[in-house]
Amino acid sequence: MSYRANLHPVVSQAEIDVFCELSKQGLTTGMTTQKMLILKATYPDFCWAEQKKAVYLDGKPVHCTNKTERRDQEIDELLELRGWSVLRIPYDPPLTKEELAQVILQIKQFLAQ
Repeated sequence: MSYRANLHPVVSQAEIDVFCELSKQGLTTGMTTQKMLILKATYPDFCWAEQKKAVYLDGKPVHCTNKTERRDQEIDELLELRGWSVLRIPYDPPLTKEELAQVILQIKQFLAQ
């Protein structure tokens, strides 16, 4: 089965790179991608539902306006009120190998909390 079969149809290259690296490091057990969580409507890029942990890769070209920042903050607050932990990782596409390694480290530390 291709890794793309596990991803929502609309994903960024960074999401694909992070998914592949998480998979290589054995961090995809129990994880879903682009899983809709009912709040308003949100699709975390990576989601560990049993642990109630959600990760968003926030590409700066999309997530840099006041409107999107307010929306992201509202989503985070709604998730946290429901017992979820949220990690947002801002980045400038495309991710370099060094940046990808840093993203994976952040996710690993987040999952270990």
